[in-house]
Amino acid sequence: MYGDEIDALVSAFCQRVFDSMPRVDQRRWAEVYLRGLLFLEGRKTVRKMAENVLCLPVNQSLQQFINQSPWDWVPIRAEVAQRRALSSPSRAWLVSRATIPKRGSHSVGVVQQFVPEAGRRLNCQVGLALSLADDSTDVPVNWRLLLSGKWAHDKNAREKVYLPDDVTGQPEWAEILSMVDETMRWGIPPAPLVTDIADSRDAVALASALTERGVDFVLRTDDSLRTLAPEPLLAEAGPLPRGRSRLSNRRARRAANERVTYGEPRAQGVSFVSAQVHLPTRTRDRSGTVVRLVLQRTTDRFSGGTWITSLAQRPLDDVMRLAGLTKRGKGTLHQLRSGFGLNDFEGRSFRGWHHHMTMVSVAWAFSQELLGANHALGTPTPALL
Repeated sequence: MYGDEIDALVSAFCQRVFDSMPRVDQRRWAEVYLRGLLFLEGRKTVRKMAENVLCLPVNQSLQQFINQSPWDWVPIRAEVAQRRALSSPSRAWLVSRATIPKRGSHSVGVVQQFVPEAGRRLNCQVGLALSLADDSTDVPVNWRLLLSGKWAHDKNAREKVYLPDDVTGQPEWAEILSMVDETMRWGIPPAPLVTDIADSRDAVALASALTERGVDFVLRTDDSLRTLAPEPLLAEAGPLPRGRSRLSNRRARRAANERVTYGEPRAQGVSFVSAQVHLPTRTRDRSGTVVRLVLQRTTDRFSGGTWITSLAQRPLDDVMRLAGLTKRGKGTLHQLRSGFGLNDFEGRSFRGWHHHMTMVSVAWAFSQELLGANHALGTPTPALL
């Protein structure tokens, strides 16, 4: 496939995906921005896009399009999701954290915070991406920006980045749930939600809410939920981490089914065991959501892996293969950073952040459609991929 053919495909793709934009000039700037994300090498700044795509000094107009123009990103995300769902049924809905380091403190959502993925504190934004994942690839179709500190309550700071009054700081699990609800409203058939949630309280809240919606899940969380495990499971998994105490035997017997199931051993002797348990609730007069608690073990000692899942009847190895998709999601974010401008947004506004993330999703979706078409035809992959 040659340059002229790819050029025509980009234009046709833009006509369909950006059809919801009400103005011709918005659709024209959207195509310019998309071409910049797809074809520019190195940092993808607005100035470089204007100079290389149009060969004109129109960076201010392009900056206005991405930062201030009032086009709605939701229909575009819905179009990307619907195209993806039609072309490839989802094996899972994958939620990944996108950490975006920043030098200053004036861009929306930027705070000094501990980032588990980095193992240290960073001055950064943290976004959440919901991706539709099939057997080989995943495409981010929805985004949320985590808001805390001054961005949740400081009126002056919020006004400077044009944060809408109805957008407030919510816990990570609530933002994930918001993406799930919105994506289902687009008519996308739900698949098991797979993600890592560091705080077990957030994992419990998300699991309960997903159960109410009839959405399956595989959630990795911290080891504190091991205290819910029945004695047979604890015996198989190994000792509790130092400083943690077990629940009483009476509470452990609340497990819906204390039969322990086993997964096949993996590399380095890693294997898994599971049993059904009740999640904790704030009220004592009713039982919590019943989930499958999965613990990772090794041949010598417990190695620190805890999951909860609604997939009680699925083979344990299938469940853990789904759990392993989080690594692929991190790999996709790495590709979006290195080749599609994920971290290159220069503006400060809330609207601009969502516009940019939407355009990154569109660029990645196009690349995956083109990759799939070339694979089907047996033709070489273009350089942009």
